[in-house]
Amino acid sequence: MNPGDPFSIKSSEWPERDLVRVQASAIHGTGAFAKGPIPRGTRIIEYKGQRCRKADLPAAVERGERQLTYVLNLDEELAIDGAVAGNEARFLNHSCAPNCEVIIFDGAPHLYALQDILEGAELTFDYQLQSPTGHRLSRALSRELFPCHCGAPACRGTLVAPPRRPARATPRRSAPSYSPQR
Repeated sequence: MNPGDPFSIKSSEWPERDLVRVQASAIHGTGAFAKGPIPRGTRIIEYKGQRCRKADLPAAVERGERQLTYVLNLDEELAIDGAVAGNEARFLNHSCAPNCEVIIFDGAPHLYALQDILEGAELTFDYQLQSPTGHRLSRALSRELFPCHCGAPACRGTLVAPPRRPARATPRRSAPSYSPQR
């Protein structure tokens, strides 16, 4: 680590900040809240827990070893289970209009403020749940199985990620027709 170069610091060497307190939430159960004002762009907290292969999670749930309550996806193969060796970050609830986002550096997920956050505000991010098999659930079934209670004006009613819209093709301009004059 070079003290004069902030970009040479690995994410695991960043000091933890004391920006979060845990308390009862109006959204769901227990939530994480800002201890003081948090400016937009601030790295709030690392999401900690036991790393596990996503392919192993369904069998672990069937055996009663995991509940998937605090699991955060890292990539296509790995997830972090915040219920095992986790921290306060596991208590961030979902919102369809979140004030935080997850950014992964060097394999470590951190929560960042998407906007200025007032003291006492609940910290939230969009869970964007997806099927491990890649199959899309119907809107009705996703609302039934994974209901959202965030209360945002544009709440989609579910923790499931909205369908990805295909990129719009740019309309092709036809070449001007040319007919030779005779």
